[in-house]
Amino acid sequence: MRYLDRLKLYDGLLDHLVHALKAEDMEHLMPYLDGIMDSAVVQVAEDLQAYAARDPASCGRTELILDTYASFKAVLFHRLAHQVWLRGGLVERELIAHRLANAGKLQSGVEIHPAARIGRRFVLDHGFGTVIGETCEIGDDCYLLSGVTLGAAGIADNPGGKRHPSLGNGVEVGAGARILGAVHIGDHAFISPACVITQDVPANTRVSIVNQLQMQRASAGASRGYLGAFVLGERLHLVGELPEAEEITVLDADHHLLGCLTLECTVRERHHRQYRLRNLGAVTPAPRYPLNLRIGDVLQDMTLLDPPGLSHLVRAVLKPHILSIGG
Repeated sequence: MRYLDRLKLYDGLLDHLVHALKAEDMEHLMPYLDGIMDSAVVQVAEDLQAYAARDPASCGRTELILDTYASFKAVLFHRLAHQVWLRGGLVERELIAHRLANAGKLQSGVEIHPAARIGRRFVLDHGFGTVIGETCEIGDDCYLLSGVTLGAAGIADNPGGKRHPSLGNGVEVGAGARILGAVHIGDHAFISPACVITQDVPANTRVSIVNQLQMQRASAGASRGYLGAFVLGERLHLVGELPEAEEITVLDADHHLLGCLTLECTVRERHHRQYRLRNLGAVTPAPRYPLNLRIGDVLQDMTLLDPPGLSHLVRAVLKPHILSIGG
């Protein structure tokens, strides 16, 4: 922003600060005010420019966003609250930070804990109902829509420590998505609306939920539509819109290939395939569970996370050949 605009933004932020806090809060803030305001102005200016650049409805008008967009108020107040939270010597630091965060919540319908760490050029578009938890870490250039929850995996009595998600750079999260627990979402991942994410997502991955399965595919290429996997008896079944010829492999929890396994197709129909798992006989350490299923063809590469029964079946197949460490 130009110098005049930056000065106007400074005055606007200061006005929000004064109206949200009590007189005694402002007295506590005075020794730290210059540092808080200087940092917040730089961050808010970048957020504002990013919003204007990425939201076509605003037509690039920063003054429109700043004056009328409720979701931007949430980001503005979080920048102030987080700067207060970082001032270790400030009397009533947490109380003042929470007052600022609550002012943002009342004006926007968005709840962001003041301790949450949010990177540069953050865009929260139509953010009503979004919740960002205390130990969340969000990278640069992320974009969230309304009703997103970045929360803990449990409901009550969650343990302390890291319990909320970490988002890499350039992550986009669709409306109503819930990312729960201390999971990591890789750089430039795309989380489709209404997803429930409870496991790590690799970088450059597009995620959607189909029939309670978390399905991941490479960002490029056309969508195949429904695809599901499950174990019945001693066979793995694939159902849905299946490729004519596919490469199917089992991955561990870190998305590393289990090279000791091969999958033999025993039934091949248009919308149903059945596979027998065979152990190649190599002695191997136990893989890290839960296991995932990767299906690739010339058009796209998809990963089904923890299909029902897969981990149990693989344990049974590998059991005679797993290397016992220290036994």
